[in-house]
Amino acid sequence: MPRVLIATIVTIIFTTGCTQVSKERDTSSTSDTGQKAAASSALSAPKAQTACEVLTASDIAGVLKAHEVKKNESGKNELTKIDYCYWNVNGSTNKDRDERIEVTLRRAESADEGSLLLLFSAAKGDAVEHDIARDRAAQPVPGVGDEAIYSPFPDGGSIALRAVTSAVTISGLLSKDALVSMAKLVAQKL
Repeated sequence: MPRVLIATIVTIIFTTGCTQVSKERDTSSTSDTGQKAAASSALSAPKAQTACEVLTASDIAGVLKAHEVKKNESGKNELTKIDYCYWNVNGSTNKDRDERIEVTLRRAESADEGSLLLLFSAAKGDAVEHDIARDRAAQPVPGVGDEAIYSPFPDGGSIALRAVTSAVTISGLLSKDALVSMAKLVAQKL
């Protein structure tokens, strides 16, 4: 009987001690998690809400020195949740013909690493038009958002960038420099 009593007392002490330590850990963990969540939500709160806000007519006109930039079409694909905005640029100093710039905006549903990886992967797929040869030719663009790539076209290009919990793809008959300049403006707004 004394062995059972000793075993019971040891079990009670061990269980109580573990519960107390566990509660202390839970409190600090909850506090840390709360602080991390607050910091994460502050970081992930986007400034621009739509594709037409991340790259505006005045942004495009400024980069291209264009006389006129008009929105052609915009909206959100309810199935894919991709927000898009298409701009027509007339009178740009780069070319005498009209240009069309396509902007897509994706948002991650959470800030975990896997969601962000999928988000940027989808944006990169659009930038290279899901073409293996163009994917291999894509170039990293340092200093733009959290990560970015440039994909050349025969007479233009595309850039995909991720900043915080959003990814944007910009495509058009534009130089790499113009696309990078636009992407830097976009990254500041995310």
